[in-house]
Amino acid sequence: MLALLAAAVPAAFGHTAGEEMAKSANAFLGSLNETQRAKATFKFDDAERTHWIFVPAVRLGLPIKEMNPGQRHFAQALLSVSLSQRGHMKVESVMALEYLLFLIEEGKGANKRDAENYFVSIFGKPDAHGTWGFRWEGHHCSQNFTIVDGVLVSSTPSFLGTNPGQVKSDTTHVGDTMPGLVGFELLDAEDAAGRNLAKSLTAEQKKTGFIPGETPKDVITGNKQKADGIIKHKGIAFSALTAEQKKLAGTIIAEYVGRARADFAVQEMVAISKTPEDQLFFGYNGGTEAGQAHYYSIQGPTFLLEFANFQNGANHVHASWRDLKKDFGYDPLAEHAKTHK
Repeated sequence: MLALLAAAVPAAFGHTAGEEMAKSANAFLGSLNETQRAKATFKFDDAERTHWIFVPAVRLGLPIKEMNPGQRHFAQALLSVSLSQRGHMKVESVMALEYLLFLIEEGKGANKRDAENYFVSIFGKPDAHGTWGFRWEGHHCSQNFTIVDGVLVSSTPSFLGTNPGQVKSDTTHVGDTMPGLVGFELLDAEDAAGRNLAKSLTAEQKKTGFIPGETPKDVITGNKQKADGIIKHKGIAFSALTAEQKKLAGTIIAEYVGRARADFAVQEMVAISKTPEDQLFFGYNGGTEAGQAHYYSIQGPTFLLEFANFQNGANHVHASWRDLKKDFGYDPLAEHAKTHK
């Protein structure tokens, strides 16, 4: 069924990802003045392309706050064509939560929160048949895309974080001024599904499924350029899970991969579905109830999903999707280099 869907999706889109993304990128660049364009653009082989962070810090690129209203919409159009509807919603919501942090912290501290301090950076010349990439990044958000010879080959690293993880009635300056937001939890699907899968494990399954030691305070791979080989734990193999547990694990994978535009996401899900079950692993550490610190990972030979909810009394979430071979297009670019000597 996945294979049939993968074949049908590109036809449904009408244009390839490379064509649509290049058109949107060029419209955005065309709307900028010379000074803005200088900030927003880099050579494809610039070291900045693989430098990514998710903390509140100074970045290179053109920030939203320096764009006029029309330019902002062109920037959003580029993001929209690169992500799924759900993925775009999550990125927008992460940025909205940055304003809540500004209220909570009363605009104080070294890292003043700013919902407009998110940067667009384009690497190389956008072309329907070319090799280029772009990044949309700010606090708690880093979305990276690489196109090689007109083909979208990578939508990773893909990082989303939320603080607060859930808006509560006693959230400073939010619960009282914005009562309608109380209970809002952006990454609840990723959180609840991971805890539910951990809860479903039998005592025997927990012997391999639960990771020993202290609960990781953050995603273990952090903002490393390459994630392959960093994770040392495995967990329980999918081959040792029941049918219902496998289904739950599949919904977790789909939630992360589903951030990407549909044609690319389906392609990635098809590839993962072909992986032998004894090479896919779920690992968990921490409590299984809401409000308890916890961490989980799902990994295979080619991908890694990490989730950490430890900080701020287990109400500060980080959720990362890494491709162990294609982050920043590493492997596809190596193949490209061989054929373009």
